[in-house]
Amino acid sequence: MEDTESCSSRAVDFAPTLSRKQRQKVVVYNQVLHRLRDLSFAETSLPGFEDELWAHFHRLPARYALDVNAERALDVLMHKRLLHMARDPATRHAIEVRVVEVHFSTGGNCSHSFHSNSQMKVDAQCSDHSSEKCVHPPPAFGPSTDVEPTLEVNHLHVEDTQNGMTDTCLRSRAMHEITISTNDKPKLFSQLSSLLYDVGLNIQEAHAFSTTDGYSLFFFVVDGWALEGVYKCRRC
Repeated sequence: MEDTESCSSRAVDFAPTLSRKQRQKVVVYNQVLHRLRDLSFAETSLPGFEDELWAHFHRLPARYALDVNAERALDVLMHKRLLHMARDPATRHAIEVRVVEVHFSTGGNCSHSFHSNSQMKVDAQCSDHSSEKCVHPPPAFGPSTDVEPTLEVNHLHVEDTQNGMTDTCLRSRAMHEITISTNDKPKLFSQLSSLLYDVGLNIQEAHAFSTTDGYSLFFFVVDGWALEGVYKCRRC
């Protein structure tokens, strides 16, 4: 059974004795921590911040650490904040909605060109460092390859010189990402999915994570919502 009192320093010091999944958590935790420091984010200098950040990763399954985009370190802080809000009896549910730009790799010619050695470098344009070429940030988690865009808002030409691959068109579309944190309950994921469908939203991507202390994080990338209807973090 995992020690729920583990902190960042203990995680690093005892990494060789941890399970493979726990070591993966430590790696991603360090990536996110270093990313926040590189951004000179003020919260990183607060007492106990490293322990709080490690506690966030520790309470979530290893799948979260493996799937989350470590380059989007501020997203991790948003997830941490929503979980904290869900613990407050006065809040109980925390929701954040934002517009994200979802990329799709397809073949064919593009109207605009941008050369890179890999798609990861294109995605890096939408990292925590803002870029004029990015209209919106990417989702916290990558989209499935079977998602079909119906509205193209940007085109980038990607050339992989190392693998000899050329003429790959990276298309992108603006969608909404809905992040929800609340008490973990049976069948809650299906209930939320049905609710989104009932209000006319089409789920293009979904992720669900349960914490070790009875809370949950749900992520939905949806279309069918007018782009002007965007709200910041709300207390429900």
